[in-house]
Amino acid sequence: MKRPKTSLWRWTLLVCAVQANLASAATNEFLDMSLEELVDYRLMSMSRKEQRVADMAAAAYVISADEIRRSGAQSIPEALRMVPGLNVAQISRNSWAVSSRGFNERFSGKLLVQVDGRSVYSPLFSGVLWETQDTMMEDIERIEVIRGPGAALWGTNAMNGVINIVTRSAASSQGNLLSATAGSGDLASASLRHGGVLEQGGHYKVYGKVGTSGGSPERTTGVIGQDGAQQQRVGVRLEPQVDGGQLSLKAEMYQHRSKDGWVTPSVLAYSDAATPFSRDALMSAKDQGGALQGRYAWKTAEGAENVLQASIDHDSAIHTGVWGSGAGALKPLGTAPALMSMGGEKTDIDVDFQQRKIDGDHDFIWGLNLRHTRDNLILPVSPYYLRDGKDQRLSYSAFVHDEITLVPERFKLILGSKFEKDGLTGFNVQPNARVLFTPSQNEVYWGALSRSVRSPRRTESLATIDINAQDAASLNARTGLNLPPYLLTAVTQVSPMGTPSVQAEKAVSLEGGWRKQFSNFLSIDSSLFYTDYSHLRGGRMAANPISPLDIQQALGCLSQFGPGACYFTMAGYNSNLDKARSWGGEVSVEWHPTSWWKLQSSYSHVRIKGQHTGDFLGDFQLTTHENGSPRHQVALNNNFSLAHDLNLDVRLRYQSQTAYYTINTFEQTRIAPYTGLDMRLAWQVHRNTELSISGRNLLKDRHTEFLNTLPTTRAYDVQRSALVQVVTRF
Repeated sequence: MKRPKTSLWRWTLLVCAVQANLASAATNEFLDMSLEELVDYRLMSMSRKEQRVADMAAAAYVISADEIRRSGAQSIPEALRMVPGLNVAQISRNSWAVSSRGFNERFSGKLLVQVDGRSVYSPLFSGVLWETQDTMMEDIERIEVIRGPGAALWGTNAMNGVINIVTRSAASSQGNLLSATAGSGDLASASLRHGGVLEQGGHYKVYGKVGTSGGSPERTTGVIGQDGAQQQRVGVRLEPQVDGGQLSLKAEMYQHRSKDGWVTPSVLAYSDAATPFSRDALMSAKDQGGALQGRYAWKTAEGAENVLQASIDHDSAIHTGVWGSGAGALKPLGTAPALMSMGGEKTDIDVDFQQRKIDGDHDFIWGLNLRHTRDNLILPVSPYYLRDGKDQRLSYSAFVHDEITLVPERFKLILGSKFEKDGLTGFNVQPNARVLFTPSQNEVYWGALSRSVRSPRRTESLATIDINAQDAASLNARTGLNLPPYLLTAVTQVSPMGTPSVQAEKAVSLEGGWRKQFSNFLSIDSSLFYTDYSHLRGGRMAANPISPLDIQQALGCLSQFGPGACYFTMAGYNSNLDKARSWGGEVSVEWHPTSWWKLQSSYSHVRIKGQHTGDFLGDFQLTTHENGSPRHQVALNNNFSLAHDLNLDVRLRYQSQTAYYTINTFEQTRIAPYTGLDMRLAWQVHRNTELSISGRNLLKDRHTEFLNTLPTTRAYDVQRSALVQVVTRF
């Protein structure tokens, strides 16, 4: 099938070419700011206090509201592409893989993500459902990113990074804002926000967003798939005036519907004709939920700063479709795949308190946290099962953080630790030591040594599932058997251990960095890291994965019922036995050649090496980690102020080759390196209205960025696209 061509990219490149003739244009307020002013502008709370990026002993980056606007990003993952060292890949029209410093997966579990300080890490999937984080982009004040461990302050799952999405306060959202977007691929969205004054004093805002998108081209055929989505979100934020402190109340509700094709292992009798030993079934997903959040900050008479935050959120994710490998208690043929639902719902209640006090050379923060999680997991019928579908867990923790000034304005020592009792993995200590050396006002050196953990969820360690089906004859070389080819099915099944004891994944990280502002027009930020991982989640084959009785029964079944009708299972079990190391670094440079041109460039490198044991399942998982994240990433962002009312943004990004190992087939698929070019031309029609046109992935009509392997889904490509957006305030 011939793919349609478009001249959009030629037109957009022409716009880029003529910008050089407009060098005498008026300056833009943001581009006219010095780097020192920009650094002061970027205040962040990743150290549980407001702090300049330049003063942080960590690999920190902040995406400002203006950078989000100028990027034209329609989702949070799109905006995160601007962060050096983050791995951001689009899987399908509505799903993303986002991680920090490798280990990128559909549900990347080593990255903690928060919205206004509330964790959106899903205990159902051990990761973040990015498609449900459909925040109104115009309502985001900034996105704060820490690359590297933040566990000493934020606890479990902040192993490789922390992302905090900070939305605008009600006080800064007064008046009305309307945003409407339409683009290729049946993309359309609309957002509305209204802010006002409370009668009793204070401010409020209400907001809503709706959106829809069509399907993406399937990787192998180019045919438009069924991965489109529809989503809705509404919310309200109240900031009543109170004596002695600041109070903020927030409530949100969302719904997200989508479809996707899941590829599941299957005995030969029930597999698709074109793909023996697997089935491709369309799954319908319905995600919905809501959250209530309150935050109160006040100061004591002694000058201590206190913050109390509480939240309750409920999420439900249900996938419905034909499911099952065909294996089961019945032989021959087993249990036919059937229409089933899977997923679950969870409710989290979280209470967090912290206090900060400055005493001489000590800037001391301590805090307590209590979290209750209740979930109800829905998994398919036997042989897919989970011990105790309903569960509730209580986790509690405390942390201390002391920033000690050893030499005023020159040298600081930062010590801290999180002490946490997780409801699934037990007691964990996550200490951290950092140093910050400032030889001059414009130069910083920092170093850190940290220990962090990640808590696997019950679905990762306590479930039994058929993960692979293949021609039994393919096992002859490995097992020494002489099984007839293409007649029997071998099903690999992973189950809990007899007495499962779930352990947390552990990591010890060594980091260092250097930042320097050479002038008001040039700065550099660099970091290096080395991390040693242990107790990684994985699998192991049983000592005798195939019993002689199973072989005899399968061969007897074959002689009686013929080819395709019979199978046997290979036994495996969940484990926390894998080890790996990672190392690499990031460097970014920001340069203002002129008042109308800002240039940001970055390079990041990551390398992962697992400790292979010779076990088939364990080595398979480690090989996936080693090759699933790009070793090299390069980004080049140009912001041009062509006139006082005309802006052009040109973003170029490069990603090196990756390779993915599909668990259903145990085969490797390589994703070629790609270069993406995004451009946005914006016209300030008048003071309160902006009109923009954007082109995405302009260099090629389509390319693959990621293959989802857990679960294995259809492979989709990212298309060249265009969109038009209007934002008006009234």
